[in-house]
Amino acid sequence: MAINFPSTAGQATDGSYTYTVAGITYSWDGSSWRAAGAGASATDKTLFSVTQNAAGTAALSYNSNTGVFSYTPPDLSSYLTAEADTLATVTGRGATTNDTVVFGDASNAGEFRVSLEGGNYLKVFGTSSGSTYIRNRDNDIGTSATGINIQGRTGVALWQDTGNLGLQVDSSCAVKLYKSSLLKLETTTTGVTITGALTAGGLTYPTSNGTSGQALISDGAGNVNWGSVATTGLQSRTTAQLTVSIANGAASNVTFTTPKAYALMSIQTNVAAWVTLYSDTASRTNDASRSETTDPTPGSGVLAEVITTGSTTQLITPGTICFNSSSTNATYAKIVNKAGFTTNVTVTLTFVQLEA
Repeated sequence: MAINFPSTAGQATDGSYTYTVAGITYSWDGSSWRAAGAGASATDKTLFSVTQNAAGTAALSYNSNTGVFSYTPPDLSSYLTAEADTLATVTGRGATTNDTVVFGDASNAGEFRVSLEGGNYLKVFGTSSGSTYIRNRDNDIGTSATGINIQGRTGVALWQDTGNLGLQVDSSCAVKLYKSSLLKLETTTTGVTITGALTAGGLTYPTSNGTSGQALISDGAGNVNWGSVATTGLQSRTTAQLTVSIANGAASNVTFTTPKAYALMSIQTNVAAWVTLYSDTASRTNDASRSETTDPTPGSGVLAEVITTGSTTQLITPGTICFNSSSTNATYAKIVNKAGFTTNVTVTLTFVQLEA
């Protein structure tokens, strides 16, 4: 677009002489006209306009002489109806032949059904009793019908094949497992109740309680039954061991886990030590001031003691019967470190159990 600038003869050349055309202000610098001001634009935005055409083939054009944009929107009349779409109108415009959704049929009004591969289908429906079901294949509504049902009203139930109840969560949130509608496991407020035999870890446990004094005994073939402990035969020798860090010459009071009564066979130490066994803690306290060169008084509660010079297993001969005076599974001991330095002292008792 040509601009007819005014004569610049005799005009100032410092930019103060200006001329405005089409919304743009130009200034004269003595040699040429320049658009004045930062961000000056060559467009007067008030000169542009848009013309909206009738729907048809979508298009957008511009007239450079008039500054008018012409917009033609697309014609969507073939996709719209005068009324709101329904499922029928949507599927009618291109439903597939393999996947269909049906709301309601002649037998179950309000049923939602989805066709699946292989001629099966999944349906969701309710009954007048207020229950809701999710089921595959069958058409009847009964709770014992063939198929898988999730029934909801006072809880949830899972039925499988010809009406066999498999799982139920009742209104109290108790979970119940069934085998052919027979209750086998149920959660309670205090734990779990199992009906019938329990098999765990390859062992099958009895379904009835034993008598007083009996214990569960395996037959070695995967069955566990009640039986008297005495029927298990003689006991084998076993050990009890403790390790404790003790300063040289210091004593440490410890407790071994042992049977209530046992025959002591040996006492082993890994370093030089003085080890004394007691029937109760009071006897140990009363014996605390006795020197190792003084024999314990009979009836003082001292069961056995050894003084070793290093890593030694001291046999107890003749054999000594040790016991806990309050009939608990513990033997109280005092260990004195005689190694000459602070160290971990390990003491091992070997014995045969005499009392259950």
